[in-house]
Amino acid sequence: EFSILFSGVKIGKGAEINSSIIMPGAVIEEGAKVLYSIVAENAHIGKGAVVGGRPEDYPDRDQWGVAVIGPGVTVSDKAVVAPKAMISQDI
Repeated sequence: EFSILFSGVKIGKGAEINSSIIMPGAVIEEGAKVLYSIVAENAHIGKGAVVGGRPEDYPDRDQWGVAVIGPGVTVSDKAVVAPKAMISQDI
């Protein structure tokens, strides 16, 4: 929903992508949530992981921002990446 997915992106069953940009070759596993985020080329978001968050869930807007997952980064199953985070190595 309200997202841009480039060619070669793989999305698992039940994954939620909202207001995000998913670059070529990225993989979003089953049940993962990617919200208000940029996921770079060949990044891998594990099963049940949550990346980013909705701005309306943060009354203090200084705590909110777009989450960024760098190229080739793997986010482990069920990991949580907070809004405004910039991840450049596997977690």
